[in-house]
Amino acid sequence: MDRDTRAIILAITGFLGIGLLYAFLSAYFFMPVLRVGNYKALWIIGASLETFVTHFITLTAVGMILATSLWVEGETLQYSIKDALQQIRKLFFISLGAACLYGIFQEGVLPWATQMKQSALRKTQIANELKEKAFASERKKEYSNARFYLEYYLTLFPKDELVRPLLDKIREKEREQQVKPSVQPQEAPTILGLTQLSFQDLLNKATQYYQEQDFVAAEHFALMALKLKPNHPALLRLLASAQNSLSRIRLTPDQETRRALFQAKQQGYEYLKQGDSISAYYHFQDLAKHHPKDGEIAKYLQLAYEEVKKKAFFQDEVSLVTGEPLASEVFFKNSFREGLQEFLYFSKIIATGPGSYYVFDIEGIGIDPSGKVSYQFKAPFGKFIDSTLLMHCLNRKDPSLSSRPTYILGDPPTEPATILPLKLKPQDLVSLARLIHSPSVIPFATAVSLLEIFPIASIEPLPVVHSLLMRLQGPFTCLNVSLLVLILGRLLKSKYYTRPPLISYLSIPFLPVLFTVPISLYEYEFSILVSILIDKVGLGFLTAGATLLGIQGIILVAILFFGVQSFTREIS
Repeated sequence: MDRDTRAIILAITGFLGIGLLYAFLSAYFFMPVLRVGNYKALWIIGASLETFVTHFITLTAVGMILATSLWVEGETLQYSIKDALQQIRKLFFISLGAACLYGIFQEGVLPWATQMKQSALRKTQIANELKEKAFASERKKEYSNARFYLEYYLTLFPKDELVRPLLDKIREKEREQQVKPSVQPQEAPTILGLTQLSFQDLLNKATQYYQEQDFVAAEHFALMALKLKPNHPALLRLLASAQNSLSRIRLTPDQETRRALFQAKQQGYEYLKQGDSISAYYHFQDLAKHHPKDGEIAKYLQLAYEEVKKKAFFQDEVSLVTGEPLASEVFFKNSFREGLQEFLYFSKIIATGPGSYYVFDIEGIGIDPSGKVSYQFKAPFGKFIDSTLLMHCLNRKDPSLSSRPTYILGDPPTEPATILPLKLKPQDLVSLARLIHSPSVIPFATAVSLLEIFPIASIEPLPVVHSLLMRLQGPFTCLNVSLLVLILGRLLKSKYYTRPPLISYLSIPFLPVLFTVPISLYEYEFSILVSILIDKVGLGFLTAGATLLGIQGIILVAILFFGVQSFTREIS
């Protein structure tokens, strides 16, 4: 590496360092303190790097113009064609190195910096949310939830000593609350799924109880078995004999209670047979409160619970959703219903684990073929099961406190209204929303592949395509600008061979501002060109990208020709 190349690289490095320092100071002094809370460092680092990468081309250009016009040896300029080509080649490779570095920063550092900046804002919002939910749960005496929120909060802010005494107080109240006996059946998702008794199992139980002269139990199981095989001769004889025996004897209070319990079980069983698992769940739950040791009730309660999870979810699931939103402000067309155009809006989508997605503040509207609004609904919560959105949010104890979609206008196009099929998976919706709202944080190749989703969601892709095309030509802009600046700097140096004029040094502090204007104008013109190509001409992403790269290539050739001609023109 010769002296001139070292001078250029050192000048570029120096100005990049100055730019990084300025970006840090700017982020520090203009930091939104209230919105970033205790994540100040995270926000400052992200904002600094974001500003630095945004002004990378300008900083590089300033370093290049100073090095080539002030510090490069003027006597080393060559004017023959061969030497001019050699000089241009050296400048080209320096510019190419700067363009490659910019590409790394644009696609590697910028997305990471933007995510850090956004994460500081989101985490602060989540921390405030956790404290508010903890206080609200404490007021409602829901100490288990309050403890969860405070423990989660301390994982984010382990040094917050003001919260620890409150957490100890909540834990003590929770222990006192748990001392009281509870008859609630266990409903944890870890319970193994239970299957229905088969016809033969029910028949065997009915026969066994009949032989033991427990005619109440025999009648109960015979009636259940009869639902599976209504015309089974042996079963009909057994049922008739059991009921005949019951009619002859006077039931004791205990037998009356047992018979009423069996009839109540039979009613819950009927709910299950009819597919009304939600009614069955609440029915068996109520029975379990009064008969906590009845294993059969526990079995049917668990069976109903497993069926309920296929069509609804529970409010306590939603109350524990505290993670960072994967996507916000999601709006798309759900073209699943024939003859209707259905548009949906989700305030935010949050994931609590692999494949577990919850939605908040759902709004939907259906437009019929004539253009009139067919229906409009709102729902506070939703849960994804594959590509289906469940909107029936149940209260475990009181069905009247459950929430369902509210239809402001019209009626549901299909039943049940609480289950909404979607054409897009939650992962696709998350990626789509992130690409629309923060295109720079999505890797370029991933973002290009996501363009296929836009037609499915009927979302206008032009803004995203415009952003991707500007990202595509960014390194080429850096290459052309850098090469042009290097050539102009060498030409300026050729105007004097000893000491440059004093104004050259006085203008150094103003160079970043002066260079920002033409570079911004260059990028703005390309932005207009991109808009024309994809909007007016109607070119696709690949065709428009190839056209832009071709134009950048023509500009590069013109700059190279200008450099060779300018260097050889000095011969006189």
